[in-house]
Amino acid sequence: MKEISQETLDHIPDPIAKLVWEKWIAEGKSRLIPSEVKKCTASG
Repeated sequence: MKEISQETLDHIPDPIAKLVWEKWIAEGKSRLIPSEVKKCTASG
């Protein structure tokens, strides 16, 4: 499942891409994640 933050969604410059993301969210193919959550990767 794809994830996108609301902040990122609000700043997508391409209106078609934004519509696609909104459609995916409505269909359950992707989900919104809180803007303050950061993905962490384990290092070393």
